[in-house]
Amino acid sequence: MKNKIIKSLIFLLTLILNVSATSAYTLSREDFEAQIKNQIKAQTQKQIENLGGGEIEVKILNMPQGNIETKNIPNIKVDSNNNGFLSRDLKRVSIYDGNTFIKSFPISVNTLVYRDVLCSTNPIVREQNITISNSAIKRSEIGQYLGQTISTFPKNPLVATRNIQKGGVILKSYVRSKPDVLKDSTINIIFKSKDNLKITVDGKALKEGSIGDNILVKSLKYNKIYNATVSNKNEATVRI
Repeated sequence: MKNKIIKSLIFLLTLILNVSATSAYTLSREDFEAQIKNQIKAQTQKQIENLGGGEIEVKILNMPQGNIETKNIPNIKVDSNNNGFLSRDLKRVSIYDGNTFIKSFPISVNTLVYRDVLCSTNPIVREQNITISNSAIKRSEIGQYLGQTISTFPKNPLVATRNIQKGGVILKSYVRSKPDVLKDSTINIIFKSKDNLKITVDGKALKEGSIGDNILVKSLKYNKIYNATVSNKNEATVRI
């Protein structure tokens, strides 16, 4: 009887050891998903650091169910076919038991990037000035606009080059600097000689321009048109 009990105990112990050897580590689905997301976040942070950075959120659209059973602590690797950032991407997850490859599978990923950027607070129409009355710095998701956003309220006035809906992110391509001289505005025309003699007369700008731009101006006194260089706000210089 005693020998039978000993044999039974040995059998049970062997069975337990075999089961332990077969599956010594369990990675829950939640921890598995967390590891994948952390890898994607770290990869994304490197990809966007030269584009202004931001707070990253990862959404996996087809995460498989179930736990991961391995003998050793599983090694999880996430790879993409693209070196650069994509807000929507198909990535491949590979699972290794130590150094032994177990399996791999694709996942669809949405990677969101949040940052404080210039946004419209009211609808803005083309050629309208960007001001504090119609825009503000707000936290927004800008993953599809990386490298195109404006992070601080502009010191120099901006003008919209297209209609911008309320709440929209204002991109660099949506605006241009407000010109120092507006078309058809009254300006000072300075006639300047080689000896630095100056004569100032009232004139009209026939074209808009910023400092350094060449525009056509019309002297209201002489009723003549001249080529001039925008030299200051509402001012153009004619070399004589």
